[in-house]
Amino acid sequence: MNDTSHRHDPAPDSACADVAPRLATIRARIDAAASAAGRAAGSVELVAVSKFHPLGAVEAALQAGQRLFGENRVQEARSKFTPALREAWPQARLHIIGALQTNKALDAVRIADMIESLDRPALADAVA
Repeated sequence: MNDTSHRHDPAPDSACADVAPRLATIRARIDAAASAAGRAAGSVELVAVSKFHPLGAVEAALQAGQRLFGENRVQEARSKFTPALREAWPQARLHIIGALQTNKALDAVRIADMIESLDRPALADAVA
């Protein structure tokens, strides 16, 4: 999944097919950077941001071993990380990243494993 693809329509199957090798390359770079920093391989977690990517790309990433995903659009996250996907991939985790609108807090709490940022007391109250 690359951050230069800003499409809203489903990607062709070939676009999803390259997710596994791209993830492997990224993981190797992360492990090398961790090693260079004196950290153990595997001590850094990759959050795959699935914003603007179709469900097929998320499923391809899951098949390639990716389990942690980030979304900053609650409605888009809800359409991808459905109960069926969660049942099929129980180890998948979803983080809400970036700014969260207070009116989306309840949905975010219902679907996400973590909300990474709270930037105002009203949002913290809504999440609570």
